[in-house]
Amino acid sequence: MDVKDPQVKGGVLIVHQIHEGKHQYEVENVMKYKKGSGEKAFVRRGDKLMQVNGMDLQDFTPEELAQTLAKDTPMLTVHKAGRKKEQTDMSLPSEDTLYPVSKESTIFKEDVCGAENQEYGEGEDLLIISMKKTSISVVRGRGCDSGSPCQGCHGTGCTFNDVVMVSESSKVVLVSRGGGTFRQLKSLKTAIEHVPSHRYLKRLCSQRLFASPNPEEMTIYLYKSTSLLDRGMPVVLNFSKSNCFLRCCKEGEHVFLQVEMCEKKKLKKISMNDETTLSFLFYMRADHTRQRRFESALHGGWFIQINTTNSVEMATMDGGMEEEQFLFVIQTSQK
Repeated sequence: MDVKDPQVKGGVLIVHQIHEGKHQYEVENVMKYKKGSGEKAFVRRGDKLMQVNGMDLQDFTPEELAQTLAKDTPMLTVHKAGRKKEQTDMSLPSEDTLYPVSKESTIFKEDVCGAENQEYGEGEDLLIISMKKTSISVVRGRGCDSGSPCQGCHGTGCTFNDVVMVSESSKVVLVSRGGGTFRQLKSLKTAIEHVPSHRYLKRLCSQRLFASPNPEEMTIYLYKSTSLLDRGMPVVLNFSKSNCFLRCCKEGEHVFLQVEMCEKKKLKKISMNDETTLSFLFYMRADHTRQRRFESALHGGWFIQINTTNSVEMATMDGGMEEEQFLFVIQTSQK
């Protein structure tokens, strides 16, 4: 039987272990949200991931699994063990155990990393597969019973479900032990131009920004990252010959851009665990016309934008609406 979910938003925490040289993946926590939600999640705590696209996961490293999940339309085979009858009267946690995921933790690695390190220790890496506009289809399968048990359920009965995920786009982020760092490599001096309006980024007083027809020289500091990121070149934006930098901030649900003074030596090395310095970091991308786009490293999905009134602000690509995200978080074993 096929079960289809509309676009989902939430996350699944997968714990990776190595047993007798084989990789094992088990669902540790689930948080699922969808409009009109009322159905159970497609996985629950204790489920085991057995295959991806028909290939056994015992031969897949966490990195290989993450890259496979981020490509095309992955299909996971999930082993769902039956519940023991004698346990039904006990007070059991909900199948859909809540795992806190907000905008910050969905795209904002500091929150995800911090929460996991507190609970599971600082010895593990986190592989985060972020899926945009994701829908899920589940093909209910048949499993074993007490007469012919498999190694996964040991006679309690089980089912094997095929879970197909379709997303508009996916990306993989590795948050390494200690959270990952960015080290300053070099710099380049240029004016930042809004090509359609031929206006340039310019500061007014200490904290205000506006778009001007007169260019102001800026220094773009380029960084090297210890994390596997596919969001562009990490950069810090400085108004040349000053200690004034662009910083992406958030108050409540309001994300905004401001100019702030900071000692340059404090930004030589930026840690993902340091929310303050991370707010100065942006990911720079250029298209085929060499137009640059700057995305906040702290508040993913928010970009520097010049609006029709020539003010400079942070905005999402669709004009302010958050994209629905679904996360697979793989906590890797170092043993």
